[in-house]
Amino acid sequence: MKLPPSGPIVGDSPFLWVIRFDGDGAATLAADHESPQLDVEDGGYFWVHLNVADLRYRDWVAGRAQIPAEARALLIDQDGHQRLDADEAALWGVIADYGRDLEREEDVLRPLRVVVTERCIVTARRNAVESTAAIRQAALEGQRLRTPLDLFEALVTRSLGAIDVSLDRLLVKFNQIEDRVLDDEAHDERRELGALRRQTIRLRRELADGQRVFSRAAFSPRVSQPTHAALRRLTQRFDSLQQELQAAEERARLLQDEIVSNLTAETNRQLYVLTILGTLLMPPTLVSGIFGMNTKNLFFSDNEQGTLYAAAICAASAAAAYLALVWIRRRES
Repeated sequence: MKLPPSGPIVGDSPFLWVIRFDGDGAATLAADHESPQLDVEDGGYFWVHLNVADLRYRDWVAGRAQIPAEARALLIDQDGHQRLDADEAALWGVIADYGRDLEREEDVLRPLRVVVTERCIVTARRNAVESTAAIRQAALEGQRLRTPLDLFEALVTRSLGAIDVSLDRLLVKFNQIEDRVLDDEAHDERRELGALRRQTIRLRRELADGQRVFSRAAFSPRVSQPTHAALRRLTQRFDSLQQELQAAEERARLLQDEIVSNLTAETNRQLYVLTILGTLLMPPTLVSGIFGMNTKNLFFSDNEQGTLYAAAICAASAAAAYLALVWIRRRES
């Protein structure tokens, strides 16, 4: 099935799309996209997706009496921090979702404003996000979303699924670094591991914010029972992902400690070799220094084989130093 374009359905409109869901949850693109009134009489609902870069969307939001005043204020507000609030009739907040550049996912989380009422769900974004495009396509291809709350849960689940996929990619890279670290040769993976740790920490921070706001909203006495059940399911998903991210962050920290330990051991080995070489060369250096003095009565100065004798003394002194090191090491062992 060929889908309509995912951009604005009208060239000069703040509405990116308006989808009409019937009572069974089947989706169709609405024809009245110029100014959807959100009035339904057959048990269905509307999904309105807004482009906040077009400031005319504010006039439409201000005229929607079906949306609570706090939710209308959130749609107009430019604050992108995650938050979630609800009452008996509606749910509204800001969630984090992966950005979407044309047909390619971005590795950055962007805010998505969401308002859920009994007869509509309104989403608003400045930059394209992955979950709305994916759920739109799934709905137009036949996925049944019977209530606005079902659609909201699908959006958040899709966003968490994208985070889960990103975490899987991070774990694959951790495995590759771990294999290289455990090789016999020392590898300095600190730069690549540092970049992965930053991604993990950023994901965990965003996920922790989402976990907090969803958990707080789930225990709010103002939410309805269906909303409470949906928020509890999503909170459990947040908890599971948070535990996986904490384990990945701890693994990254242990890997970094292992890399530093390996590099320290390699440095110590190199210093040991340099110490041995310096110890072996010190006696010959002393001997060559003595024979290099410009003084009278120098040993072998009048002997035609003096250079060979001096070289033999240098070699003998190096051999004596080597034997001394071997003897010292045997005594210590």
